[in-house]
Amino acid sequence: MDLITLNPWWEHENAIDLDKHIRALQKFKYIYNPLLLKENFKKDNLYTIRGPRQIGKTTFLKLFIKEKLKSIPKENIFYWSCDNLTSREDLITLLQEYADFCRVKNAKPEYILLDEITEIPDWQKAIKFVIDNDITKDACYMLTGSNAIDLKKGSERLPGRKGKHGKDLFFLPLTFREYVQIIDPEWYQKHKMDNIDKLKYHSNKLKIFFEKYFITGGIPLVINEYEINKEIPNYIYDLYYSWIIGDVLKEGKNEQTLKEIFKSILVCYSTPVSWDSLAKRSSVKSHVTISSYIELLSNIFVVLGCYFYDIHEHKVNFNKNKKIYIYDPFILQVFSNRLNISVDKEKIIEGIVGAQIKQKNVLEDIYFTKIKKETDFVINSNSGIEVKYQNSISKEDFINKRYFKNFKILSKYIFDKDTIPVYVYLFTEKV
Repeated sequence: MDLITLNPWWEHENAIDLDKHIRALQKFKYIYNPLLLKENFKKDNLYTIRGPRQIGKTTFLKLFIKEKLKSIPKENIFYWSCDNLTSREDLITLLQEYADFCRVKNAKPEYILLDEITEIPDWQKAIKFVIDNDITKDACYMLTGSNAIDLKKGSERLPGRKGKHGKDLFFLPLTFREYVQIIDPEWYQKHKMDNIDKLKYHSNKLKIFFEKYFITGGIPLVINEYEINKEIPNYIYDLYYSWIIGDVLKEGKNEQTLKEIFKSILVCYSTPVSWDSLAKRSSVKSHVTISSYIELLSNIFVVLGCYFYDIHEHKVNFNKNKKIYIYDPFILQVFSNRLNISVDKEKIIEGIVGAQIKQKNVLEDIYFTKIKKETDFVINSNSGIEVKYQNSISKEDFINKRYFKNFKILSKYIFDKDTIPVYVYLFTEKV
């Protein structure tokens, strides 16, 4: 293999500045520097970085390379996009060739960055072989993948090979707070530590930010297009639709079936449903088919499930009806436009709240409950969140309050006891 093709900095150190991902980033007006750049990636450890496609994982790796080139020999950094590898044998051969290259150049493998490694079947067996045989002794491995479950399961099959500090990291769409950080960094720095009482005086500013976030979601490319051109071109809708369809087709699924299932999700968005009821709303008659598609969409960070929490039994009941949300409001809009189905704004905002709660601990499920009325989200079994993005709040909306130690209603603009605007809530550190 021609290793230099994807590692041009070996020949010319400034070649990283000509990389297409770095050049594309330089065209952005609004640039998000992920916290991952501050992560201390240690040698002799293995890290996985999970997240959806087209969100910036590859760009992050290139930024990491650019930073490391300032302090270590250029040949000590190896990058490869695994899209063109078909087997674990190919991966072993690739890493052996890099190790041979290092011996010839009197270099040492320090950082090995393997992008979209989940494209390779049984990739973890190749990594295990290379580590066990000291082919790239003491190297730090950074592996990215768009299939969350495949990457998680693969890393779990590497007991003792991840090192003392190796861990699983996530690269997801920006939260509302992160969105404000890149759109108006000066305002963000001034108010990032404000509590809810202080933010009350800036709620109009946050509402303006939120109205734009509602359109763009937390996807940097979409944010930049909208902020600069005041519209989102059709090619971006097509790009994200193609990404989702492509990942579904690779798993042996069907595009038409996916569209039917998405149609059912949008029609009953934020309403508790069973797999059977989703099937009945579409031409997909098998609840098993529905379940398998939802699981796949969850694995690639497109949708997330919200499960029923029994407040009296203090436990989750996964057999009860569940709510299905879409991870990012822009992705919802992609399918809403494609299928010509509109979703109420309040329901979309409920989904935004759910996704941001989920991002606080990606590996944990999120929950809702129903007592006398439904409570949209239950956090740590003792906090209840109800989204009421409307012009008025009634006493009846607080009917479940007594079941929780903490209870909040997220309003459209009302500040009151136990009531705050949703955009103020999403901006605070407590979310």
